[in-house]
Amino acid sequence: MTEKKSRVIAVPCSDYEPEKVYEAVRTGIRALGGLESFLRPEERVLVKPNLLKPAEADSAVTTHPSVLRAVLRLLKEYGCTSVRFGDSPGHDTGTHALERLGFRSDEPVFGACLAPMSEEVRVDFPEGMTEKEFWFAREVTEADAIINVCKMKTHAMMRVTGAVKNLFGLLCGTRKAREHLKFPNDGVFARMLVDIHRCVKPRLHIMDAVVAMEGNGPGAGTPKPMGLLLFSIDPVALDAVFCALIHMDPETVQTNVQGEAMGLGTWHAERIELLLATPGDDAYADPMPLDVFADTFGDPDFEVDRKKTDLLVRSLSVLARFSRRPVIHAERCIHCGICVSHCPVPGKALSFRNGKDHPPVYDRKKCIRCFCCQEMCPQKAITAGYWK
Repeated sequence: MTEKKSRVIAVPCSDYEPEKVYEAVRTGIRALGGLESFLRPEERVLVKPNLLKPAEADSAVTTHPSVLRAVLRLLKEYGCTSVRFGDSPGHDTGTHALERLGFRSDEPVFGACLAPMSEEVRVDFPEGMTEKEFWFAREVTEADAIINVCKMKTHAMMRVTGAVKNLFGLLCGTRKAREHLKFPNDGVFARMLVDIHRCVKPRLHIMDAVVAMEGNGPGAGTPKPMGLLLFSIDPVALDAVFCALIHMDPETVQTNVQGEAMGLGTWHAERIELLLATPGDDAYADPMPLDVFADTFGDPDFEVDRKKTDLLVRSLSVLARFSRRPVIHAERCIHCGICVSHCPVPGKALSFRNGKDHPPVYDRKKCIRCFCCQEMCPQKAITAGYWK
């Protein structure tokens, strides 16, 4: 009996011109069987983009508004009458992030309403492998179906943030700090993220890779044109294709490794069926090997942490000095204190020890390398590096 493979659809899309994006999204969803394969029109739908923080659309910090609007338009055309969209960022609010992208809280988009995602509700999850309960934004508990519209970006802690990592935004902002404390390294943190997926069971994953982010992601990196939209019902396979595109070993990404180990999906190339779909064309090409796809559409020079860290080094605290940690670049720091306020460690792992006229200073013993400070720095003054 032939093993069923996880299907990933790749649709070329060179820019964010709205009609071009709409055709690409429509093609990708149709190639997976159409919306009728994932939900019924009468179901309550929550569309979850990546809204890390308020940022301009062309910065590659968030899911691009053209992609989000295309998804909402297709849901309306399918007949969905109860659709909400939103995210709960670690800094500021999802409402402000959407307003920066041109959305208005009092103006529905193709009938869909903005979800504030600010009130949390406890959800029991007795079968959880890391957590037996989660505190989700209320809109999560009120939805019948979740559609994950993620962004292709690098991430200082997790190396990359794609489909699996994006659902961390279902937790309300202040709750995220507690999860970082409970799960202080990429391996256990990844298992918690997988449990979120196992709990809420999203129906569809769409990755905005038209313009990705490389370098100092997820909020301070460099936009990198990739010219693709990716679609799958398997978030691990989708992230594995992300890794293939940047010529990165998928086994170095813990959301891939833990995702497969916990039964969420697969990162192995031989278990993934990749189809290339052309907008407006219902005839799809034969499955393309991931290495051929990567050579054709990928970028081997994509700036990302590719270093293979030995399991012993990753697990022993005595060797933690070999792990990358946040580093503040004094010449860029404006001493605003946002990094200090967002540190989740009790008593703070960084402080203005030398006064507000100088950059904050890290306490080496307290820092858990969650990179919350790096994500939230508005000046791009914090990067991943090594302490001297």
